[in-house]
Amino acid sequence: MELSELKSIWEAYDTKLEKSLKLNLHCLQMIQSQKVRSKLKPLLWLRIAEVILHAIVIIWLAGFFIKNISVLQYVLSASVLILFFGIAFANGVKQIIILTEINNNEDILTIQKKLSILQSHIVDYVRLTFLGIPTYLAYPIIGFKELANFNIVSINHNWWIAQFVFTIIIIPICIWVYNQVTYRNIHKKWVKFIIEMSLGSSVTKAMQFIKELDALKKETI
Repeated sequence: MELSELKSIWEAYDTKLEKSLKLNLHCLQMIQSQKVRSKLKPLLWLRIAEVILHAIVIIWLAGFFIKNISVLQYVLSASVLILFFGIAFANGVKQIIILTEINNNEDILTIQKKLSILQSHIVDYVRLTFLGIPTYLAYPIIGFKELANFNIVSINHNWWIAQFVFTIIIIPICIWVYNQVTYRNIHKKWVKFIIEMSLGSSVTKAMQFIKELDALKKETI
């Protein structure tokens, strides 16, 4: 057998091997992408439920606002909660859009980018919770009015003054925590703990699947 024939056979074998590797890699990518979607599905349904609940609460608060527009404490309480739930609603919608856009035909880099954006929105979701702590006084004000038609602000003024002072004190603390819980502070143990807890197993496992596939793809190149 001549050298040229051996070279042709070898090149044909290389081409066949390369096609086989690409096919196997594509199949593996499809499997991993399906695993990603499977892991993210519970989070998707959770966010859909939360968005529906937030929408119902916002509509109810808007009605309460209109019905009690002449009373300052009710207007302020409803406005604060509408703002809080409105931001949570918008964040939840963004997450739903990202979750529904991830599909099996996308390349690794695209899925990685979407998962990273999703992680960012989830962390913002948790940060918003800390920022919303000072709004706790609005709940009893609206609750007693709506359920018992009772103005709770009119009783025990000393208790309300104490609560108001406490709220003023915790506002800068909540703002500080809100600013601290970011990926730039991931080196801090308590920040890392909060972020990992907020992401949960769904997103973490999905990112792990993509990293495994990315590593395998680099090995085959």
